[in-house]
Order: sequence, then C-alpha cells, then structure tokens
Amino acid sequence: MNGILDALWSMEFGAALLGALAGGGFTMLGSWFQARSSNRAANLAMAKAHAQRAFDAITQLKLILDSSTITGLGTHRSRDEWNRELRTHLTAARGAIMLLPNEYRETRLPSLMILRMTREYQGSPVWIDYQVGTDILLSEVRSYLGSLIRGSAVPKGRDMKQAVEHEVMIQQQARWAEELQHLQLAGEMGQTDADDAEREDELRGLLQLPAIPAPNHPADDSGEGAPVSDG
Repeated sequence: MNGILDALWSMEFGAALLGALAGGGFTMLGSWFQARSSNRAANLAMAKAHAQRAFDAITQLKLILDSSTITGLGTHRSRDEWNRELRTHLTAARGAIMLLPNEYRETRLPSLMILRMTREYQGSPVWIDYQVGTDILLSEVRSYLGSLIRGSAVPKGRDMKQAVEHEVMIQQQARWAEELQHLQLAGEMGQTDADDAEREDELRGLLQLPAIPAPNHPADDSGEGAPVSDG
C-alpha cells in the first residue's frame, strides 16, 4: 500500500515540477520577447531623433539657400558667407545621420553619399544654376530622412547627377525663353539694337528654334540692286 502511495506522490510531484519548469520557461521567453520589443522601440525612437536633427539642419540650410540674393558669380564675401553656412549645417546633418544604426543603412548610406555631392560655391557655374542643383540634392536627402521619421518606405534611389543636370537645363531653358520673349516685345516697339538682335539669334540657337530670315530689301527706282542682263 505504501508503495502505491509513494508512486502516486512521485507522479504528482513530477508533474508539478514539470509544470513549474514549463511555466517558468514561458515566463522567461515572454520576458525575452518583451525586452527585445522594448529595445527595438527604443532604437527606432533614437533613430528617428537622429533623423529629425539632420532633417532640421538641412531644412534650415534650404531656407538660407532660397533666400540668398547672390547675383551672377557672386562676390568673394557673398560666396564665403554662403559656404560658411553650408559647412555648418552639413556638418550637423552628417553627424546626426552617421549615428543611424545599420538597421537604417538604406537611409544613412544614400543620404551621406548625396551630401558629399553638395559642393561649396566657388563662382562657377552662375549662382542661379548652382542654387537649383544644390536645392535638388538637399531635397533628396530630406526625402530619405522624412521617410524614416514618418515610418514610410525608403524612396527609390536615382542618379542624382543626372537629376541635377536635367533640372538645371529645364530652369535655363525657361530663363532663355523669357529673355527671348522680352527681346521680341522690345523689338516690336523699336527698342532694340544690333547687340539685341545678336542676342536674340543666340537665344534661338540655345532653344533650338529656327532663325528668323533676314528681311529682303526691294530694289529702288534707280535700278540699283536689279539683276544684270548678259545682253
């Protein structure tokens, strides 16, 4: 009898022990998942904070770029002032972007690459073309950082050199067309000279428009300019 009781007690004890171990294991597993989830949330929050700092620095730089009133090639002083602002804000942006962990390298790597393409202004090309190209580059980096901050998909990569050249050309053609229209209106009012006519021909060539044929001057009554007869 005692042997049967001992066996039953041993079975109940063993089942209880296994239950306790299993319960403890599930508790430990749950704790591990919870800790991992908390770490991922903390890493994401930190990554978004870094991205936001870089985004803010580039946004401020874009505002300075858009409000700059440099004309032509600029002066030594105006170029120095812009380049100083450029270095300051790009350094802040790069520092924050470099802190993004490898989990967000699809944002970090292209952003740093595009920022390396953003050059200081040395007087070439003309400021307005440099302004357009630099704005395209800064806007692209903001697009990458903004997608991380919002939690949306990473933008599809593109050839930024080609994108800049394309946009600069579009802006140039718009300026040429506007200048040509102004010269044509001035010509209709008789307010142009030989230099203006030469510039109009140059603009037509840049815009790949047909040249205006030279006017035909009819022969006068004296017979000058009339074809000469062989007879």
